[in-house]
Amino acid sequence: MYRVRILILLVIIILNGSPVYSKQEDPAVFLNNIIEKSKPALQTKNSKYLEDTMEMYLDFNEVATWISGKLIWDKALKNDKELFLKELKKLMLRTYSKTVYYYIDSDVTFLTPKSSNKNIETQKRIQISSVMKKNNKNVNISYRLIKNNESWLVFDVIIEGISILKSLKSQYADMIRMKGLNYTSNKIKDLND
Repeated sequence: MYRVRILILLVIIILNGSPVYSKQEDPAVFLNNIIEKSKPALQTKNSKYLEDTMEMYLDFNEVATWISGKLIWDKALKNDKELFLKELKKLMLRTYSKTVYYYIDSDVTFLTPKSSNKNIETQKRIQISSVMKKNNKNVNISYRLIKNNESWLVFDVIIEGISILKSLKSQYADMIRMKGLNYTSNKIKDLND
């Protein structure tokens, strides 16, 4: 279970979209291009590049909203939100960087995007499935992207049926609800330190 959670965040960090989305380019093709462009920096274990990649391609605000619940997130103080986002980013980078570097040379095949509408340009959310192959093992991975203006950002990855959002929510939602966002942020900060 722990390895699956690690793999989930690994895939979010290294395999997902760009803030620039070309209407002519299939999102799956675009994701594959990002992987190829990212490999040299990640193969040299460039932590700064990994952090910058997360900042650019993940919708942390969407992830935080799902973890805490929309009502709690919307009512939270700006400082509490900022602290939670800061510590969530650190946790993800610290915990999953070794796994990212291990899987960077995996082969990835993207499948046809799952969408109720064939016109991708009109979609607000989209799911793209893929198969990652490493050491003769296949792992099924689905990426859930959300369109922010004209750009795609990742907000969830599902590996072998296990969702990153559900995993994070199961770890922190009750704590946020019972103790508050600030308390939870400080607990994550303790883990990060």
